[in-house]
Parts: sequence; structure tokens; C-alpha cells
Amino acid sequence: MSVEALIQRFRNNECTPEEIELLQQWVTQLDVSGSSAELSNEHLHAIRDRMYRQITGARQVPERHRLPYRRLLVAASWLLLIVSTAVLYYYLRPAAAQHHTGHPQLTVIENNLPGIRRITLPDGSQVCLNMHSRLEFDPAQFNKKERLLKLSGEGFFEVVSLPVAPSGEGGTQNKVPFIVETGSLRTRVLGTAFNIEAYDHESEVRVSLVHGKIALDDTATDMTTELSPNHSLRYSKQSQSWQVMPVEAANVALWTQGYLVFNEVPLQEAIKRIGQRYQVAIECNPALVQNKRITASFHNIAWTAILENILFVHDLQYRKAGDKVVIVEAKR
Repeated sequence: MSVEALIQRFRNNECTPEEIELLQQWVTQLDVSGSSAELSNEHLHAIRDRMYRQITGARQVPERHRLPYRRLLVAASWLLLIVSTAVLYYYLRPAAAQHHTGHPQLTVIENNLPGIRRITLPDGSQVCLNMHSRLEFDPAQFNKKERLLKLSGEGFFEVVSLPVAPSGEGGTQNKVPFIVETGSLRTRVLGTAFNIEAYDHESEVRVSLVHGKIALDDTATDMTTELSPNHSLRYSKQSQSWQVMPVEAANVALWTQGYLVFNEVPLQEAIKRIGQRYQVAIECNPALVQNKRITASFHNIAWTAILENILFVHDLQYRKAGDKVVIVEAKR
């Protein structure tokens, strides 16, 4: 039986003594102090306080039974509090996996909830992680010869310059490279601000530079290029080719302020992003949106208005069909 099922049984007062013991063992084994950026102490205390008020408020014991059951009530309340807090931590913490197979133990940070997740890496670099995005790295190797991360989804990075010790007397002081892998594409930086869009289900990876300088390597083709500020690289996963084009630096990080941003995004992928963001089922015939792109940004606008805007410029519209939305050609 899963932990979630045990917790539900406990809340319904259906647990056997053996099942309660299993829950206690699970809570004891859960490492709540093993990562650096999970929940702050203030956040954990706030959760505990709120849940304790809920528990004690929900379980009122009649006056005539209060003394005989006081100890049982307190014990049950605290067990539920500990288990529930542990479950919250388990789902919200960034360090997700413990590996016992001889492979490096990775820190995995995911944002599966609506909104933006802001992260401070061990070197002090800042990352904004968009929804449906994932970042992972090996904390044992980070900050040594290189700072290597793997990204799936979208992240905006503000990288601090990290010097290494001089290589002997008269040696020059080098910088520890900061590398983000997205499939076969590697983005290398020393100290800069840039954005990467690399969603697994999309056909392209986009890297946009705000300031500084970055180099990009395609390990599949051994191609290398450098990107200067106010430019974006669009990489095709299928053809393993790229194209560099100008971009407005001011628009690159707008999504970190809650905007929905499309920078030369294929229309079909823009439609998918809207569906994911607003949890709307949208059907679209690929032939209708083939070779069509969109550049736009939206803030505090209903999803229906966003969809209407990006479809209008391509002579398309949508209609509702039951609990889903279907893209069709505009009526002339």
C-alpha cells in the first residue's frame, strides 16, 4: 500500500496499529534536512501552525470525555501533523531522488504548479523556473571544475562569475564555466543573464541572451557558435540546425513577471502552451498551423482573448465543442 493510501486511511480513522507503525517508520526515515533550498524554517513552522489549528479545531472532544482521551487526542494530532508536514515537504522539496545504484546523487528541482519558482543555486546564481519545467545537477561536483545543469522546460538564469584559484605563480585567474544541457545543445557561460526554452514536447530549443556572452555547442554535430546580447538562437531538434536572430532583451524575461511570452514560437506550440497553462483541452489540425509563428506577450488577460489574438493574425479562430476547444479556419 502506498504512503498516500496509508495517510488517507489514517485521516479516516481506518488504520490498524501495524499501519500506524508503518507511517511512523516512514516519517522517521524521511530526510527532511538533506537539501539546501527546500522549504524555509518559517514556511515549515507556518505549515505546522496552520495544520495544528485545523487538527485541534476539527477534533472537539465532549467535556465528559476530555480527560480520558486527552493523551490519545494529542498523540493522534501530532502524528497527523508530522505525517502531513512530511508529505508536504516530500512534494514541495527540490531534492527529489536518492540514488543507491552507484550513480551520482542528483538534486532535482521541478515546478509542476502554476506560477514561477525562484531558485538560488549553490554558487549564488539565480534561476526562475517556469511551470512544467525541471532542473537537475550533481551537488557533489557543482562549483568544482564546472557548474553543470540539465534543463527541461524554460528557465531564466542570472549567473554569477565564479573564479578558480590561479594556476601557480604568475598564473591567470580563470572562471568556473556554467553549463546548461538541453538534449544535445550545451550553453556555456561565465557570468551573464540568459533565457532557455527547451520543453521536451516542443520541436525547438530557444536560447536568448540579455547581457554578457555565451557559447553554444551541439554535441550531435560538433557545431559551435557564440551569442551576443539582444540575440536569440533557435535550434531545430529534427534537423539539428540553428538560426540566430535579433531579440528585444527587455522582453526575454517578461515571463518571470507573470507574462505569457511567445518569441517567434511555432503557432502549434504556442497553442499547446496556452492549453497547459490554463488547463484547457485544445485540438488543432497540424496542417492549419504549419509554418506559422507568433511573437507576442500577454498579462492578466483571459485565455480566450489570448487564443483569439494569436489565431486572428493567421486567419484562424476557435469554437467550443463540449469540454474542448477546436481550432478552425476563420469565416470569410
